[in-house]
Amino acid sequence: MFRHAISIAAILAASAAVAQDAGEGPAPEVDVGAAENPSTILFVGNSYLYYGDSIHNHVVRMARAAYPDGDFTYKSATISGGYLDQQALDSHLEPGNLGIDEPFDVVILQGHSTATTSDAKMERFTSAVETMADKIEAAGSQPALYMTPAYTEEHGSYDPEMFAGIDEGYTETGNANGALVIPVGLAFELAYAERPDMVLHKEFDGSHPSQLGTYLAAATVYAALYDESAEGNSYDYYGAVPAEDAAFLQSIAERAVETYFAR
Repeated sequence: MFRHAISIAAILAASAAVAQDAGEGPAPEVDVGAAENPSTILFVGNSYLYYGDSIHNHVVRMARAAYPDGDFTYKSATISGGYLDQQALDSHLEPGNLGIDEPFDVVILQGHSTATTSDAKMERFTSAVETMADKIEAAGSQPALYMTPAYTEEHGSYDPEMFAGIDEGYTETGNANGALVIPVGLAFELAYAERPDMVLHKEFDGSHPSQLGTYLAAATVYAALYDESAEGNSYDYYGAVPAEDAAFLQSIAERAVETYFAR
């Protein structure tokens, strides 16, 4: 009983520390809901997006659950292990090439998981985002960045300071390029602080999202895109996400968005 009490106290202390740190990073300059009520969205990235039945499927299902009369079309262009500068963005943005005749309302860019881990990787990331954001804006779309989660201890390159670099790197890059930053990585940090027992990463690599991790990411993207909490959204991956877990992850997503954009 005493050991259990100590464990609970430690979890609460860790949760409070993460919550405090979450509000102390660099402030985003592009506000939540930068594109008003977007209906056409393109996700560009790698396996972080397509694990778990692809995040674009989950976000659009949340949108359809919230707005049954809405007309939503989401697309995804991913390369396994890919970097942003390997994407054929010009082709993706060309009207009609992906089955969308008008410009996408929002184009979300997800960098490689190592994008902020060295000066060379950071330069590659920022250069790619600058080039791509210019093209996205020229096409009439709003650029956005998908802040990736940090590795967990199962990963060979685990670093407890990794998320701080991701947070700073994505926020500053987003600010420099007029891009909405979606704080998915922050949502993972908050969720683990409160529920360290929850498995949000694939345990075999400590890198890619589990099904619950993808659901959390989707709820965070939804909240940031539509300036509306996913709390109470009926979508549960057709019963695959338990109600208690869905409610918890929806609340964490909202807390991450509120905390990040209140900096």
